[in-house]
Amino acid sequence: MDKIKLYHYSNVDFKDKIKISFFGANTYTRHSRNLSIIKRSHFYLDRDKKEYFFNGVKFLYITEINKNKLYNLNTDDLKCNGNFNNVTDFYKFLKDKGYYGIIGNNSYNVAILFKDIKITDKINLLV
Repeated sequence: MDKIKLYHYSNVDFKDKIKISFFGANTYTRHSRNLSIIKRSHFYLDRDKKEYFFNGVKFLYITEINKNKLYNLNTDDLKCNGNFNNVTDFYKFLKDKGYYGIIGNNSYNVAILFKDIKITDKINLLV
């Protein structure tokens, strides 16, 4: 299976997994939380291209996931774009289809996961 690496920046000291239950706890995810009640975690597909507000965070987490478990918004094979009244309905639809999350581009190549995911590497950025 085709795996891709995902990168998650956080001040939370996760042990084994990135947990979606922490979603919305930080100021930079509160706006996203208000868009949908679906708990999720956010990742970058490129380690070196992240939003400025993650400069100075304590940890970089790296994980891998099978690419076919992520719905690709760039190709939008199911023609979802514009077919949902809100983000929550869209996320529920994808979860019901068996997707663990989404990949796409919002000026950065990003992924959103709807499930906790095992950490494969943890880097302390403040050492």
